[in-house]
Amino acid sequence: MKKKITQTADVSDNIQLICFKLGAEEYGFDIMQIKEIMRYQKITPIPKAASFIEGVINLRGMVIPVIDLRKRFELPVDVNIKCRIIIAQVETKIVGLIIDDVTDIVMLPKTSILPSPKTVKGVEVEYLDGMADMERGLLLVLNLNRLLTAEEKGAIDESLERGKK
Repeated sequence: MKKKITQTADVSDNIQLICFKLGAEEYGFDIMQIKEIMRYQKITPIPKAASFIEGVINLRGMVIPVIDLRKRFELPVDVNIKCRIIIAQVETKIVGLIIDDVTDIVMLPKTSILPSPKTVKGVEVEYLDGMADMERGLLLVLNLNRLLTAEEKGAIDESLERGKK
């Protein structure tokens, strides 16, 4: 009699990532921080906001600040019909993130996320959790909680308060 062997992968050993494009690069972040993905829509500018903050949108009665990730990472800006706004939770805040296009949702073992090389310099490096080697190339894994500094989070709050007056 053959003994049946079953392998059970521990879900906590995996991470599910939403993958998206910014220019030629593909990025991803933990899907557990995503509230929804929506088509690009008109954004109301906020006076004196940081350069990478496009403004705010009204999402079912909630005012949400919107960050252009291309501007945040100092990439050339190119808003087109494929652009999306990802509504995400960054620590205790709900923010919108403008990206070029959603490409995939993948489940990867946490061990497949390689640390970022220490010698790499660039704006987005401080936001990286690591890199995953995918068949289609490297996926840069972002840490949304490090996307904004404490000062920038405070500036967003101040801008939103100014906009209410």
